[in-house]
Amino acid sequence: MGQRTSGDDDRLGLTRRTVVTAAAAVLIAGQARAAKRFDGRTIVFCSYGGSYQDNEKVCYCDPFTEKTGAKVLQDGPINEAKFRTMVESGNPVWNVGESALNFLYSGAKENLFQKLDKSLIHVDRIDPHFVTEYGVGNVATSYNIAYNTKLIPTGQHPRNWADVFDVNKFPGSRSLMNKVVPMLEIALLADGVPMDKLYPLDADRAFKKLDTVKQHVVWWDTFSQSQQLIVDGECSCGVMNSGRVFDAWKRGASVAVEWNQNIQNGGFWVILRGSKNVDVAHGLIDEMTVAENQAKMADLNAYSPTNPDALKLVDPKIQPWLPLYPDNAKLGVLINGAFWAGHQTALNDRWNEWKLS
Repeated sequence: MGQRTSGDDDRLGLTRRTVVTAAAAVLIAGQARAAKRFDGRTIVFCSYGGSYQDNEKVCYCDPFTEKTGAKVLQDGPINEAKFRTMVESGNPVWNVGESALNFLYSGAKENLFQKLDKSLIHVDRIDPHFVTEYGVGNVATSYNIAYNTKLIPTGQHPRNWADVFDVNKFPGSRSLMNKVVPMLEIALLADGVPMDKLYPLDADRAFKKLDTVKQHVVWWDTFSQSQQLIVDGECSCGVMNSGRVFDAWKRGASVAVEWNQNIQNGGFWVILRGSKNVDVAHGLIDEMTVAENQAKMADLNAYSPTNPDALKLVDPKIQPWLPLYPDNAKLGVLINGAFWAGHQTALNDRWNEWKLS
């Protein structure tokens, strides 16, 4: 075969520039198709509602849609009883949900979650403490003492949970979470149990302490309610998630936080067992691991990222609001998910009976 010349390309209507341009166009088209690999697919994401979930949509769901073409519908607030019912039905509406640390352990024991395919998620980006077979952590959170600064001035506020339970020293109703976790931990701390001696929890002692404040309590079920009760002054103090205190504070509400005896928790993405579009669900969880996304979430919510590379991207003004900020972390205790895995069902039942008594 004779040697091919540039004239041959000309007779074929081709030039080297044309060939290179055409190859680039094919490459770009291929990349575009890959970037929109979930076009026409839909999943349902469920979290805790309110401003927190609004920010998750902006930081995680919207970038995921932009990159992949998948449509992410929002639902919430998440409810553990509804979670169980959906899975047991065999046809859950939710695909990706958010689980607290204790529910991650107990839910895994109840076979509520899809085991994660870690080849589809960059788990190497995440602090290993926040990676399990069934969940990948997106934030570290904490339950804190919060108070209305018009009713209780800063400097004269409750410094520990014993103060919160002292309605004579600090008059007014108490805003407490309608959940056995973290209320047993809070009650034991209020009764003088040291943080490093909390587990295994002494449930009898905790319920006895809760009896002392029960008549002064307004119970809340959602994080939005916890904000409203203290912001509106219906309660002078109580328990609130640190990020919710930050959200109310930055909007100018008369609310402040105390970090002493904070109770640390984690938020984990999970996939409901029996979900459809599992590959898309994995893709959304993977988007959550991106450092820039987590840093943006921390700036908006003041929750600690689980991607260590995200920490250095967080606004320095926000860092003192983070539960894992060193000065805050040393004042708190992490919920023991392994303890709750073996005791949550029985203690939930006891909690519901106690509430009705």
